[in-house]
Amino acid sequence: MHQPEIEQIGEELYFVAASPATRRLRKQAELLSQTDVPVLITGEAGSGKSTAARLIHSLSIRSSFEFMRVSCAALTADLLESELFGYEGANGNGRLDAKSGKFEQCAKGTILLEDFDTMPLPVQARLLRLLQNREFTRFGGQATVRADVRIIASSQGNLEYAVAEKRVHEDLFYHLSAFGLSVPPLRERREEIPLLLGHFMNRLTRRYSVPAPHFSSALLDACQQYAWPGNLRELEIFVKRFLVFGDEGAAVEELRAHPRLEPAGSSGNGHDHDSARNGHGAADEKSSLKLLVRNAKGEAERNAIAHALEETHWNRKAAARLLSISYRALLYKIQEYRLAPPPDMNRLYSYNVREAK
Repeated sequence: MHQPEIEQIGEELYFVAASPATRRLRKQAELLSQTDVPVLITGEAGSGKSTAARLIHSLSIRSSFEFMRVSCAALTADLLESELFGYEGANGNGRLDAKSGKFEQCAKGTILLEDFDTMPLPVQARLLRLLQNREFTRFGGQATVRADVRIIASSQGNLEYAVAEKRVHEDLFYHLSAFGLSVPPLRERREEIPLLLGHFMNRLTRRYSVPAPHFSSALLDACQQYAWPGNLRELEIFVKRFLVFGDEGAAVEELRAHPRLEPAGSSGNGHDHDSARNGHGAADEKSSLKLLVRNAKGEAERNAIAHALEETHWNRKAAARLLSISYRALLYKIQEYRLAPPPDMNRLYSYNVREAK
């Protein structure tokens, strides 16, 4: 059965699936909603990670219970630990004060840990124990508390490098990343922009009880040529400004006055539509040059790693020392560049990033 393009998943919250990328994302979310495993959602800032998490919750058997969001980047270590796990301690009168945390308050529901990779390592270790044992102790407490909550984590960073740099607990990363969703940026689903513009405009005009202005073909074209580095969040703010000021010329100029370099293969930056479409615009030339430099750097790095591994007969610790990088970083580079030992060494070689401990 074909799913609707705009699906309400909460009060004033909708999931829009009008491109192959987001339709695929919805199918993956529906599959994940049928089990109770933890999920890791990755994607750029503003791309809709929290909406994807809410979609999983709304499709699951936990949908009638609470959905909570916790921004891990907004709290200090102690505050985050007590916010999530609760706390116990004596007050000034010698009595025991106890406060439940989000994991207790969200019983039978779903909790989204936004930017989980910014958690201090001790809090990450406590989260890992909760995922493994389904129980925890409050901050400062002794008694064990059973946890019945679905955990979804999100990140906009490069988690493999965060693990290699020991900013993310390795076992926690593996525990979460077993089931993951990647939310595509808006520039990779441009066909949704007209629908999203109409969706945001309908919501906002109802909220503010004002008539909806008209989206001309020139404005739609400018919107589809813009890179939207802030993704859905930036698009919604743009619609709000257009609704308030209603000046189409200014809105088009706003998009064209701040061109952004786009990835190779995109349809242009909106500053010069025809030249961008034909791949001859200045922004495309800069973008192509940037891509060539990045590719050349990657190829040089790959060759250096391959040479070091060959020199050390695939002794990865020796190769890491030769390259002056950490052992874990080397393992991830081997995986990233899909390097493999010669056939006659396969019998002796077993690649597993978990041995980097």
